[in-house]
Amino acid sequence: MRALQDLRHILKTIAQDVEVLPAVGGAVEDLEHPDFEEREDQALNEGEKVFETIFERDPAASAPRLYRPVPPVSRAEHHLFRYFLDGSFRSYFLGTVLENERESPVHYAQIGVCVLTRKDDGSVRREMLRVDNVLLAGKQRLSETLWAKLERLARNSAIKLVDLTEKDIISGVLSDFDLRNKAGGKIRYTMRTLEAEMIAAILPRLAAERRMILDGSLLFNPILTQLSGSDCGQLVIGVSKNFRKDPQFVFGRGPRAERRSVYKLLADLQAEHRTAAFSARGGKVVFWYVRLREQTHLDYPLMGVVKVELANPSQEPVPSDLIDEISRALTAERSVTPHGQDRRWHAHLYPIFLAERAVKESLLSREAVQQFLKWR
Repeated sequence: MRALQDLRHILKTIAQDVEVLPAVGGAVEDLEHPDFEEREDQALNEGEKVFETIFERDPAASAPRLYRPVPPVSRAEHHLFRYFLDGSFRSYFLGTVLENERESPVHYAQIGVCVLTRKDDGSVRREMLRVDNVLLAGKQRLSETLWAKLERLARNSAIKLVDLTEKDIISGVLSDFDLRNKAGGKIRYTMRTLEAEMIAAILPRLAAERRMILDGSLLFNPILTQLSGSDCGQLVIGVSKNFRKDPQFVFGRGPRAERRSVYKLLADLQAEHRTAAFSARGGKVVFWYVRLREQTHLDYPLMGVVKVELANPSQEPVPSDLIDEISRALTAERSVTPHGQDRRWHAHLYPIFLAERAVKESLLSREAVQQFLKWR
């Protein structure tokens, strides 16, 4: 509760200098939009919309195949993934600061990242867990004097101050005009930065038979940079449950080349199969799609599919056997599924679900925050 005490002191102090329009009840929880992961994928892939380079090699095949079977390999047969990383957050709109003709929304967020490790018997435990307390306001919407005061108060507290108006790749997809709406993207960017720090700490513990799954894209620059420069770069895979819907894929060459939308590509993807791996960022990353579940009881073709990314420091085509090995182990991770507890149940990997839940259980409840945070 120290963070809330520090935050309450900061709010009380700045309210002595400026006019404040507090949120009703002192703090209103911001609800996370489930499609923001897709918008993030689109922002990170800006500039690449047509993928025509299949970036895998299979000496046993005369020509690349668009689809390959990847039947699940159980943990008892091959325990490939040992670490699972996910982040989550809970954020609140606290009110609006009015400073003469200037104004800025003020938000508070708890951002957490957890790494779980799994033993051979299937039991999991927390390897690392970190929760940061963040205060967000718009530096360019406030006077230099008030911002300097906020910085000084934050330095002497358990609170991290974040500028809502600072440019970044994730919140950049949202308008600068409505900073309150932009707060969700800025908080997500801060969470991804924390994930990058956790990956750096875990990398020395990884090995070919001790790989890690990250929930989300590897294309976030701090993450991609450290994986591209590490001998362990291919030991972390990124798995996205929601992904962009606008890319086009070209299969084949010359007049017989076939162009497919992602909908067409995945509509023909059978359960326990994967697509061919395509190149992104000039070969720095390869990505493909895996269908975890039959389409029979799902609403549309993109459900039950995950997008998988693998850093590729060599920038050479990746062996098909390695992609198959990763995909088969992933297919086995689909059970047990948290049906009824998350709208993304059809694409959840259960250990990732457990990591996310571990973070959420470490965050303060909405009731505690609303009772504690009052401007006056």
